[in-house]
Amino acid sequence: MYTFGDGYKGYHQVKIAPEDQLKTTFTTPWGTFCYTIMTFGLCNAPRTFQRLMNKVFDPFLGLFLWVFIDNFGVYSDRASHLTKLELIFQRLDSLGVTLSPEKTTIGFSKGKMVGHIMSKDGVAIDC
Repeated sequence: MYTFGDGYKGYHQVKIAPEDQLKTTFTTPWGTFCYTIMTFGLCNAPRTFQRLMNKVFDPFLGLFLWVFIDNFGVYSDRASHLTKLELIFQRLDSLGVTLSPEKTTIGFSKGKMVGHIMSKDGVAIDC
């Protein structure tokens, strides 16, 4: 079985350390501002977010979980799937991370993740 999830607000759920906020300063006609949360266009934002996701899900990676930026796939047999999902959802909940309901599918025999189709037959490109 497969479950696929997509983080809601992705990068915007990561706070920038106060000592690093000035590094994000930008100027507009209305003044100078800096980000307090990570945004998509910041240099190294994808790497920083991926490193965070790898750290958060480290105990599960490669055992029953794939993670790519804010997308994840849980794979297992039918008997243990709900147990594995509970572990993942508890971890997400403890961090306050939310998922996009429109982009989350639970308990399917195959599904899409980041332009690929995952199934018991392996990984194929979604054409």
